Amino acid sequence: TKALDCADDSNGDIGGPITYSYELLQTIAIENISEEIRKSLYDYCILSFKKEVFSGWDWHIGVLEIAVGLCNSDAEAKSILNCLNEGTFSQYEKERTDVIKLSIIRKTKGDAEAEKFIEQHLSNSDMRNEAIKKAIHDQLYEKAITLARDGIEQDKKNKPGLVKDWYNWLLKIAQVQNDVPNIIKYARFLYVDNFSHEQDYFELLKCNVHSDKWNDFVEELIKSLRSNGRWTSMDQVAKIFINEEWWQRLLELLKEYKSLSYIESMEKYLAKDYSADLVLLYKEWISDYMIN
Repeated sequence: TKALDCADDSNGDIGGPITYSYELLQTIAIENISEEIRKSLYDYCILSFKKEVFSGWDWHIGVLEIAVGLCNSDAEAKSILNCLNEGTFSQYEKERTDVIKLSIIRKTKGDAEAEKFIEQHLSNSDMRNEAIKKAIHDQLYEKAITLARDGIEQDKKNKPGLVKDWYNWLLKIAQVQNDVPNIIKYARFLYVDNFSHEQDYFELLKCNVHSDKWNDFVEELIKSLRSNGRWTSMDQVAKIFINEEWWQRLLELLKEYKSLSYIESMEKYLAKDYSADLVLLYKEWISDYMIN
């Protein structure tokens, strides 16, 4: 790791092998290994953490994650906890250490104590995810909804990337409850305003919006996508035209956003009926490129 401080590792020539070795140790830790190897690897993890061999890198805390899989006594678990309690961590690292503590509690004290720990650390997104999963499993849907909504309020200002996770949970709960209005509400939000790829939101919408209202609904979707200003929105609009087999509108979109790679990607949909138009688009793009 010292070499990483003064080397160009943009190709991962140094960090890659370290990560590969770390992952091998993770695999070994959960295998049926001899006591001698288990103890040797456990001691290595504790020692390398205390000596800060990997300080400043994810592997620093990672060796304690490996140690959790190896420990088989209260004394060894306590040694890991001591490392966690005595170390100085960033907020991100603190959230990782809480997950390690949860693993130790679950391993040494059981699920009931683990659930108490989770409830006390809901500001940690991993813990909130665990709590929502448990509530859904126990069919405590109102609790799960509250946990997800509280997560949205907690993270909307400083961690907007997590907000989509909580909306995805609200969508999953609505699906479990067959709550069609909320399925449409959350799927639409995730498709337009906070697009992610956890589910096929467009297909989900198509399955839940009444067929008589579908065309109007889709037009409103297209309008919203075009107005949000994200470069990915054009791709989403194109996919709508493909799903709905609106080939003329797809062609007009290509004329609006001229790009060689985009023309190529859409050629398979349009070549049969719009070959002459595609030739003109290619000609215009190549001419503009040569001039500029």
